[in-house]
Amino acid sequence: MAWVTRATVNTLYAWAANPGSRFELTLTDGRAFTVAFRHQETAIEAEPVMGFPARRDADFYRLTLRLMEI
Repeated sequence: MAWVTRATVNTLYAWAANPGSRFELTLTDGRAFTVAFRHQETAIEAEPVMGFPARRDADFYRLTLRLMEI
C-alpha cells in the first residue's frame, strides 16, 4: 500500500482500462519486470487518505495495485 496523488490514481485507472497493456516495473535495486494489471480481481484499490473524496489532483489516496508478471 502506498500514498499517491489523485492525479496518479486517475492515470493508473486509465492505464488499467486497457486490459492488453504491459508495463515495465523497475524496483529500487535495478531489477525490471514486465507486468500487467490483474483483472481477475480488483486491479486497483484507491481510498482517500483523509476519509472523504479528494477534490484536487494533489490530494492523497491510499493505493493498492495488483499486478502480474508477464
